Formats: sequence, structure tokens, C-alpha cells
Amino acid sequence: MTLRYISEVPLPDRDVIDLVRRSCADVPEGSTRLAKCFYDNLFAMVPEVRDMFPSDIRPQQQRMADALLAVVRHLDSPDEISEYLRRLGRQHHRELGVRPEHYPHVGRALVRAVSEVSPTWTSSMSSAWVLVYQWITAHMMAGAQADDGSQGAPYTPRRARR
Repeated sequence: MTLRYISEVPLPDRDVIDLVRRSCADVPEGSTRLAKCFYDNLFAMVPEVRDMFPSDIRPQQQRMADALLAVVRHLDSPDEISEYLRRLGRQHHRELGVRPEHYPHVGRALVRAVSEVSPTWTSSMSSAWVLVYQWITAHMMAGAQADDGSQGAPYTPRRARR
């Protein structure tokens, strides 16, 4: 998945959003099955990120499941959701040390997890998730950039700055 700036990523159209919602339709409110699959995939793909999380991942799985399903449900309110995503990006940057290079791995793990839990999964849903994830990521990275005070400049991890 390609990382793109917020100015390059429009909100996906209604058909794309509907496909993403359909892929999650069978995930009950409060379920962590999707989040468990996501973290299993992420840690298998990029084992070094496991240390960013507590040993008991269950509370994080619940937070992730709740947040993801809330974003999917509210994609019709992009201004509200984009502000939430920016705050989430700032939080992930500050508290977990999430860097831009982590986002493509997260996207692949997420698409794989949704494909594993959705009984109606199609290749069109995969494409839809990529578009929605790019929009989500652009907003989260904008929040991390604002946290750094580098709003218009390309993101540079704090460790790399002098």
C-alpha cells in the first residue's frame, strides 16, 4: 500500500464505503474476532512491532475493534471522523512510536484480517478496503505530523531529526 498525503486522498465514494461496510456486516458490536485476526497477522508479518504493545493484547484488541467499526459506521461524516483519526494518529505517534513505515504493514494485516472474518469477501472488497485505509492513514499521519509541528513538510521521525 502506498502512503499518500491527505491532499491526495479523497473520501472514497458511496459504493466503496458500502463494500467496506458489507465486509464488516457480520462482525457483531463488541466482538474482537477481527482485531484478534488483525494482530495475529500484523505480528506474523512484522514481529518487531510486537514490543510496541503490552503482553496482554486483549484490551488493545477491544479498543481497535471498537475504533475500526466506529470509523466504518461513520464514514458518512468525514469531518467528524477525520478529526478523530487525526487525534488517533497523534496518540499512536506519541504513545506507541508509530512511524509512517508501519502503516503499509498495518494495512496489509487489516485487509487480510477482514478477508478472514467476512463470509462474503470479494476482491472488490479488498480494493475498497485499500481505498478506505489510504484515507484513514492519510488523516492519522496528518495528526502525527501536526504533533511534530511539521504540518506541511514530509514526516520525519523524531529520532532522525537533529
